[in-house]
Amino acid sequence: MPLLRPALLLLVTLLIASCGNAAPAANLANRQWQLIEINGQPPVAAGQPLTIAFGPDNRASGFAGCNGFGGSYRLDGATIAFSQIASTLIACADDAITAQELTFHQALAAAARYELKDSVLSLFDRDGNVRLRFQAQ
Repeated sequence: MPLLRPALLLLVTLLIASCGNAAPAANLANRQWQLIEINGQPPVAAGQPLTIAFGPDNRASGFAGCNGFGGSYRLDGATIAFSQIASTLIACADDAITAQELTFHQALAAAARYELKDSVLSLFDRDGNVRLRFQAQ
């Protein structure tokens, strides 16, 4: 009986820890995220919102201003990395939206850490700068 209590405590601790590791992916996936800030500024209106969605299969997709995009993402604790991002090749009619789309893709490539508070997702670069901020939809 004296060993049962520490064993149960260890089991509960392990279960809580394993749930903590799965929760971030579950909190990101199966939601549409709308861009609310890019490099500290509100996004330029592009006719439709800039978005990202995280699939449970480690695939990300969305709209960057003129083009849809897709690629892979990897989560490990609070770290995030995107790879193999590809997009359609539709020319933007507005130079500001073209520049914003390029900045959006650069920010995704630079993402190193994420933070989820309430319904706001922030993506940080390696230097700790918020590059993109999204609101859950």
